[in-house]
Amino acid sequence: MKRIDDKIKEIEKKDKNSRVLYIIIVLLIAGFMAYALSSEKTKKEQGETIVGQEKTIEQQLVDLEAKNEELKATITRLEKSQTPIGFWNQTDEAKNTSAYINYILHTGKPEAKEEYKALALENIAKEDTKGKTVWLFCGRKSGDKISSDRVMEVIYRKDETPSGDTLPIPGDLIENNTSNRITYRSFSGGNVTGQNNDSDAWKRGNKAQVLNVETAGTAVFIQIKF
Repeated sequence: MKRIDDKIKEIEKKDKNSRVLYIIIVLLIAGFMAYALSSEKTKKEQGETIVGQEKTIEQQLVDLEAKNEELKATITRLEKSQTPIGFWNQTDEAKNTSAYINYILHTGKPEAKEEYKALALENIAKEDTKGKTVWLFCGRKSGDKISSDRVMEVIYRKDETPSGDTLPIPGDLIENNTSNRITYRSFSGGNVTGQNNDSDAWKRGNKAQVLNVETAGTAVFIQIKF
């Protein structure tokens, strides 16, 4: 009887050991599978990173090539602008009041040709030339001079050399030599009307072309484009 009990215990012990071994084997297999999956995921991520880096490098090369072409175009424009005709063409292409005024007043190289200065004066007044067109009070006259309350100075007149207190006429280039000036949308009934926002003020140091001149007694009002 004892031998039978011992045998049963021995079988149970083997069975228990087998279950432990089975669990250990299962855990080992599970661990190996987890490691394999983790390794595969890491390889995939590394591959994606390399592909991403390759794409980034490729995009950087495309960007560099675009920058290079842009730089070449800029150099070409600069080279052309250093000739009298190139200087004028660049100015005229801008269709901008400031660009035309800068051309007319330009000194030095490249030369600003008188024939193109005349065109620039005409082009400023055109509707498709960019700029702000406003009215403002510019001072009080005495004869052909601005005698008091002068807010500007005539700095250019075709075929003449004006003095600072010269009464402006259409076509003159003038400069604000005082402070930021309030501007208006129109002139009616002997006065300016429709005050503009501060963003449309004629700022100190800015230059403009005179488009129209109106007087009311000694008061002088001008329409300008800047």
